[in-house]
Amino acid sequence: MLKKIFCKQHSQKLLVLSVSIALSSIVYAQENHNHNEISDYEKYNKHSENDHEEEEGHFEHAEQGHDKHEEEDHNDHEEHANDEHEEGGHDEHGHGAHEEEGFVKLSRKQQQMAGIQVVKVKSQSNIKQIILAPGEVVNDLYNTTLLTTQVDSKVLKRKVVLGQHVHKGDVIAILYSLDIATVQNQLKVALSEWQRVRKLGKQTVGAKRFVTAKADYDKNKSLLEAYGFNRRLIELFIQGKNTYKLGEYPIIAPHNGVILEDNFQSGQFLPIGSTIAMLVDEENVWVEALLAPEIGQRIPVGTKANITIDKKIFSAEVIHDSHAIDEITRTRKIRLIIKNNNHLLHAGLFAKVAFKLAVKDKIILLPESALMRSSDGDWTVFVEQKEGVFKQEEVELKNTINGMHQIKGLHSGERVAIKGAFFLASEIAKGGFDPHNH
Repeated sequence: MLKKIFCKQHSQKLLVLSVSIALSSIVYAQENHNHNEISDYEKYNKHSENDHEEEEGHFEHAEQGHDKHEEEDHNDHEEHANDEHEEGGHDEHGHGAHEEEGFVKLSRKQQQMAGIQVVKVKSQSNIKQIILAPGEVVNDLYNTTLLTTQVDSKVLKRKVVLGQHVHKGDVIAILYSLDIATVQNQLKVALSEWQRVRKLGKQTVGAKRFVTAKADYDKNKSLLEAYGFNRRLIELFIQGKNTYKLGEYPIIAPHNGVILEDNFQSGQFLPIGSTIAMLVDEENVWVEALLAPEIGQRIPVGTKANITIDKKIFSAEVIHDSHAIDEITRTRKIRLIIKNNNHLLHAGLFAKVAFKLAVKDKIILLPESALMRSSDGDWTVFVEQKEGVFKQEEVELKNTINGMHQIKGLHSGERVAIKGAFFLASEIAKGGFDPHNH
């Protein structure tokens, strides 16, 4: 019985031991499996990190190689450009090169293709500047007379017709005036008194009467002259040789001329101040030229000019330079005088005036084609520095003389492009010249 119990207990111990061993084996196997899995993951991660580092290293190496390649290409490009510049500044098509700002270099063939013409400028003196202006023929007002009535009068007789040429002393018309008749009578009385006191003498008649008689005589004599009697007629009247009736008086031409106006008829009453006729001496005529009011410009008296009227040329001389500007035309008048031989010229004709002004200073003149505007708006010309090399230089325009421009800023002897300046300016603007239009 004891033996059975012992055997049973021993069997239970063996069973427990077997179970413990089995469980231990399972736990160990599981732990070993987990350990293997962790080792494999770490190994994978380590491998991945190595691969990533290798990729980054490869990428950095590639970038360094690319930068180095670009730098080498850039250096090669600069060296190639420098080589081209050092070889003469022309590419395979012959493009013009700009050595520095404001310079253009062209070959002789390029200059010919562009039509560039270069001349050596020089200072000029004793130049006659021609200024053109429109004008009109007008009467010589210094030798034009308006014949007017000085007292109320009546026309008795006409002696001339419109357009008639008369001479100094010719009678234009005969008028009658009651005022003239009154003064003539007063003059007769004053003359009689003056002759009496002068014969008796100052000591006999007294100083007062003597002076009064003389003053009254002179007053009526002057009044008659002011009313239209000339001195010769007054002397004839005093001598009793007057050929006109009392109150009658002639209108006499004071100089040679032509009757351009006659505003009277026989029997007409003319109040004081009425115009009878206009007498114009056409030996000379004036031309009034109209000039733009340029500041500081003066046309000296005595300046010579050629005037074209109806395809005929006349010589003229300036006699007046107006200082006033016309409010309507905004011009100033220059008055010239022309010798009107054979009375060919008459007021109202249109004229073309060419003033000839002497330029005393030494000046340099260039045509319009030599001038260009710079990028900042200044006037420039192209000066040839050496064969085919042009430099753009600023100049100042002082005046325009006979279609040419007076230039300040150049020196006599410099070579300037007078044709093709536009092409040279465009070369600076675009930076090259392609003769093949590429």
